[in-house]
Amino acid sequence: METKRMRYAQYKKHYADCRTVSGSYDKADRTIEVLAPEGRVKPSGVRGEHFHNYQLFFTYQDGKQGYCIYRAVSRENAMKQHLPWCKENGWTPCEV
Repeated sequence: METKRMRYAQYKKHYADCRTVSGSYDKADRTIEVLAPEGRVKPSGVRGEHFHNYQLFFTYQDGKQGYCIYRAVSRENAMKQHLPWCKENGWTPCEV
């Protein structure tokens, strides 16, 4: 879980299913601290960006090929997700 301070209206509109920190509401600037699951809040560097699906290929240990689909703002960002995933599973990333 990550704690994020946001405007109360944003909490009600987009995060109403999340829990809040008790007593964290600030009347002066109308903000509240929200406990959101990891990855639920977009990093500030991608605000306003559009996410696309990127299909990236890999080779299994037995030589067969497979692919994963990632949601990212660019192919470069998709590769940042793909490389650790391949390493974790013992796959070899490849270009097709």
